[in-house]
Amino acid sequence: MTVFSNAMWEEWKAAYLVHKVWHRDPRRMVGTDVAQMAVYNNAALAKNFFPKTPLGQIAPGASADLIFVNYHPYIALTADNLPRHIIFGFHESMLTTTIVNGKILMKDRQLLTLDEESISIKAKTLADQVWKRYRENLK
Repeated sequence: MTVFSNAMWEEWKAAYLVHKVWHRDPRRMVGTDVAQMAVYNNAALAKNFFPKTPLGQIAPGASADLIFVNYHPYIALTADNLPRHIIFGFHESMLTTTIVNGKILMKDRQLLTLDEESISIKAKTLADQVWKRYRENLK
């Protein structure tokens, strides 16, 4: 079974749960393993494609993408339980700000570099065309 999503934290949860189900062992794929794969392994993989770019770190000159999350946990957040907070507590709707390569792209949930309204209108037009082609190919 392959599970894909466009929601990063749902992918974390899927990895955490699917491994347990597949192996029929609730001890499989602990939260720290998921965090290792998502954070450090992804940076290591990207290094293969961008070998001269500092990745996986927040430092001057590094290509760090940052997100701010409006998260108010009921249970104390510690270094030890952070992966489980991300897996079970974070949701995309909590995202407030994104910074890519030092440039703020979204602040307080407002896109600063894109015109959402014109993109939405264009997407609706394209969606109608895609569905029309899809229906024609079903014949």
